[in-house]
Amino acid sequence: MALDVLFEVLAAALFFFVPGFFLLRALFPEWRMRGEGGREHALVLFTGGIVLSVVLTILIGFYLGNVGLFQAGLSDPLLEEILGGLSLIFLVVGIARGAFAAVPPPPSRFVEETLLGEDDGAEFLAELAEMGARERRLRHEIRKARREGSRDLPTLESQLSELLARRGELERSRDQMLRKPTSGPD
Repeated sequence: MALDVLFEVLAAALFFFVPGFFLLRALFPEWRMRGEGGREHALVLFTGGIVLSVVLTILIGFYLGNVGLFQAGLSDPLLEEILGGLSLIFLVVGIARGAFAAVPPPPSRFVEETLLGEDDGAEFLAELAEMGARERRLRHEIRKARREGSRDLPTLESQLSELLARRGELERSRDQMLRKPTSGPD
């Protein structure tokens, strides 16, 4: 009886958490659950582990069912064996990449150099958001001016075209910054 409960708990962990958790640890070995960003990393590792494990379970079960190798039932351990094997592979890769080491490995160059450039991009994103809000307000005012036949319409349209030109310049400069080659080893 107690052994059956233990196997059910282990099977549930295998279906709903373990493979996804180890996959995320293998992909992001520098993430730690303590220190800077620890809470966010722990939350992503926990929820991502659940989601990825469920996705893996469904995809593997679907594949095995379609090729005729799997009949859903407690007497067929094939799905558990495959999920266990994948979990073991992800665990070994995570250990090799330093996911469980006392000192975390340095982040990959992709993570280190964010998609937004050298800075964290917060100022750029805030400016883009502000421009988007201003653009929506101007477009609303232009529609309103057209309905009312206001003389302010040319001024509003001019302001909108200046705003769109400025936003285009910002986006082009950011794109150029992203495309510049990086020097040095990985």
